[in-house]
Amino acid sequence: MFQKSDKKHLSTKEFLWVAIIFWAASFTAMEAPFSFVFKTSIHPWQLVIDAVISILFVADLIYHLNELKKSKVKTDITINHKKWFFPLMLTVDVLACIPFDLLSYYLGHEDLFMAFRLMRMVRIIKVYYLIENITIVPRIFKIQSIAVGCLMVVNWIACGWIIIYPMSVETDITSYYIRSFYWALATLTTIGYGDIVPHTNGGRIYTCLIMIIGVGMYGIVIGNISRILASADRYKEQTREKITGLLMFMKHYKIPDQLQKAAINHYNHIYSKRLSEDDEKIIADLPHALQQEMQIYMKIKLISNIHIFHDCPHECLKEISNHMEQVFSSPGDMVIKIGDIGEEMFIISHGSVEVILENGERVATLHDGQIFGELALLKETKRIADVQSLTYCDLYKLTKKSFNDIVKRYPMLLTNIENTTKRRSTDK
Repeated sequence: MFQKSDKKHLSTKEFLWVAIIFWAASFTAMEAPFSFVFKTSIHPWQLVIDAVISILFVADLIYHLNELKKSKVKTDITINHKKWFFPLMLTVDVLACIPFDLLSYYLGHEDLFMAFRLMRMVRIIKVYYLIENITIVPRIFKIQSIAVGCLMVVNWIACGWIIIYPMSVETDITSYYIRSFYWALATLTTIGYGDIVPHTNGGRIYTCLIMIIGVGMYGIVIGNISRILASADRYKEQTREKITGLLMFMKHYKIPDQLQKAAINHYNHIYSKRLSEDDEKIIADLPHALQQEMQIYMKIKLISNIHIFHDCPHECLKEISNHMEQVFSSPGDMVIKIGDIGEEMFIISHGSVEVILENGERVATLHDGQIFGELALLKETKRIADVQSLTYCDLYKLTKKSFNDIVKRYPMLLTNIENTTKRRSTDK
């Protein structure tokens, strides 16, 4: 049923169901007019497909009726607010669920049942209406729906041409349909080669209407495709523009090369690891509690690929993320100093740090996604090495107190940390 509603967000399963109904309705919208104009005989494979599509339409009708019942909508709301619209569309829905190919095959009266079967074409209009009211539609599906919609329109126009100029006895169906489809496509795109022309007043009037439709359809298709392609990489394009602006800024003010490199590395980090540099602004209008939940999942994305958190359940990752505190450091800053009592572990979100022993030996360089200082979570100990920032770093720290609270519920985290420290001790 058509429902007047705000944009709706669907889960993956719900969207998959919409996609299945879309393809079922698309097949019917293509096949039904073809069978009607050529009056083709019914084949066994059509009976199977007809039965499957009927089952899908019945399930979809039941689903939407339940949705209406849950939302306590007693009557459908349409653009014109006509009271008769809901019963009419419900009738069409019910008729669309009837397996007319099966009835025609076993009861005869093919022309009558075929005419009723054309009402299934209304389903595709309703599916497009539903897609239009979904908040997020995958780009590939948008392009598919536009392509399928264009093919359906050309198919309907070709079938209309066949009704005006029926196929002669000596012509085979395939050749005549391809010829009609070719005429419809050439006319819609305003190419009009002139090799197939109407020779009656009715045909000329029909052709004029198709030409007018073609002009509008061409603009709609181009506009939609352009919008899809333009919006696909919107955040990436914004990042590129900011990098260009930043480069011009740094060139104008003669910023030192080292600072330029650090700034560009920051934007490259955003480009590869985050949606945009304004991730926090995107969720800024949400309630504070909901923002906090969203930020937890942003941190989960960071830590989920770190080896010490492998095999940890989702709830454990959420709790870890909730206790992580973000800290920043500049090149040359000492994040950890020799002799300090360790109270926290650090995770590198972006940047690089260097591990330096007491004798000045530089033993390791750590980068994005790596950890250091984890031994402090296991026992009270003094730091045995300095950790110095080599670049501008975004770090997250997890304190010993938070860690002890978490491992009480998730002991596998303690096992992972112990194995990591043992492995590092062995490597040394």
